[in-house]
Amino acid sequence: MEDREFFIEEEKEEEAAEEEGANRTFIILVAALGGVLALGICAFVVWAVVLGPRMTADRVAQNQAILATNTAVAEAAERTAAAAEAAEATPVPTETTAPTNTPRPTRTKAPTPTPALEEPTAMPGEVAEVGAGTPSPTPTRRPTATPRPAAAEGVPDTGIGALGTSALAVGLLLLLVVVRRLRRAV
Repeated sequence: MEDREFFIEEEKEEEAAEEEGANRTFIILVAALGGVLALGICAFVVWAVVLGPRMTADRVAQNQAILATNTAVAEAAERTAAAAEAAEATPVPTETTAPTNTPRPTRTKAPTPTPALEEPTAMPGEVAEVGAGTPSPTPTRRPTATPRPAAAEGVPDTGIGALGTSALAVGLLLLLVVVRRLRRAV
């Protein structure tokens, strides 16, 4: 009977050692995540205290430079417009040159008679314009509305669709079941 008690005590010691190993791993991971969080907080504080005000000052200076440039351009445009108006108001006389010797016109051939044109006929769906009692020489088309596509019924086909969503849901449920069983097995 004493042998049995000895084995039970060894099993308890092994279980305690395994739990301590798991606890150490957990504590190490928590410490690492805490360190990363502390570094992130320090980086944010440095940005808020040092870099943030610099960026704001640079942005304000850039806005002032843009405003000054826009003002200068507007003033130059006003001066140019005023100068153009003044130039239009007082025309400057120009010198004219003496007439030059121009060549005399030569005789050309008489124009040939043009063939008689047929009356234009309208195509099906076309109507000829009538203006001032005489038909137009060219037929014109009647404006028609552009057909619009019919409204789609249901969900548009822009994502993974109903089948893909269902497969994704089943896969996630399967992953959940497998992970739970592995955790119970360990």
